[in-house]
Amino acid sequence: MASIAIIGAGPAGLEAALACLDAGHEVAVYERGRVGDAVLRWGHVSLFSPWSMNRSAAGAAVARARGVAEPAAEACPTGAEYVRAYLEPLAAEVRERGQLFSQTNVVHISRDGWLKGEHIGSASRQTRPFRLLIERTAGPVTEGVAFADAVIDASGTYGNANPLGPGGGLAVGERAAAAAIVRTIPDVLGAERAQYAGQQVVLVGGGYSAATVLRDLLALREQAPDTRVHWVVRGLGDPYPRIANDALPDRDALAALANACADDAVDGVSCVRGDVVAVAAEARAVRVEVRDSHGALHALDGGRLVALVGYRPDVSVYGELQVHTCYGTDGPMKLAAVLMAEDGGSADCLAQAAPGPATLRTTEPGFYVLGSKSYGRRSTYLLRLGVEQAAHAVALLREDLAPSPDPHAS
Repeated sequence: MASIAIIGAGPAGLEAALACLDAGHEVAVYERGRVGDAVLRWGHVSLFSPWSMNRSAAGAAVARARGVAEPAAEACPTGAEYVRAYLEPLAAEVRERGQLFSQTNVVHISRDGWLKGEHIGSASRQTRPFRLLIERTAGPVTEGVAFADAVIDASGTYGNANPLGPGGGLAVGERAAAAAIVRTIPDVLGAERAQYAGQQVVLVGGGYSAATVLRDLLALREQAPDTRVHWVVRGLGDPYPRIANDALPDRDALAALANACADDAVDGVSCVRGDVVAVAAEARAVRVEVRDSHGALHALDGGRLVALVGYRPDVSVYGELQVHTCYGTDGPMKLAAVLMAEDGGSADCLAQAAPGPATLRTTEPGFYVLGSKSYGRRSTYLLRLGVEQAAHAVALLREDLAPSPDPHAS
């Protein structure tokens, strides 16, 4: 039996915790917010994928045993429904059989007593435990230390947003205007309706999160006709590739709507192609300057600025470990290499092959990155992959934490 520290009580972290407990390990989960915190931040949004893709058999059994009604396998839950009907039962199981600390941030991870540059690439690093600096934020902030034989980082990327400017850099004025920039999917049809109804909204981004906000703002416009959207998206042509006979019809409908908006074919939406170069905010007004492909500047004024330009992993937490990180995605290199080799294939993220267990090994023995953080800056991660990764991680732990044979034994 080994002691396993897991960072993050989201889908991948809780699946990994359950799998580790079932394998007989001691488990401690550290969550900086509440259970499913990142998922709850888009809790009003429905997943494209159904229940059948987003839970393990072991997790479903735990939920049933705890009295949760079995959802229809092909129904697509909202984020809030997913947390309530799945993640919370898993969290209760982990608390009962192991440890789960909410409002507890893992600030830093190192090897106890060994520096990053010592015993480079050596399995002997496993002879020293991981040392985690823990910050508890419930009540007065306090610090402490925890130790573990292995660490699984499933802390995700949501909330650690990319900058707005050209080439992924900061736009002029972006730091000063930070408080006025919304970087997660707002609930414009629900809790935040009053903040968006009748507003000129500047929306930046070309992913499905941006398309979701675009759809919801158009629905809001039917109730509040003065609502308008200035949509800033990079590149030319259709931002969203259509997939023939898409297995996820909600995704295809969203792509069709967003592509029509990009063609300026939808009332209430004007599309500007280019890069954000400057941002200014004062009182209840924002101004965004966009440079198009011809170098011309466009000034967009609005009452709200929503920037959904992707997220990146925070790798500083394990900066003192020997983790080989991809130069292009900030994800662990072995998995990143496999994912890069698949580029140029199908545009359908459902068609990607599940990378094998070996791709989860990092160059630091006993340290693994799971969930969306394992994909770095890539946006093709699926919840079902986290379910598969949890099972892979347990198999790796069985191999990697086995005692090394004594070379002096007869």
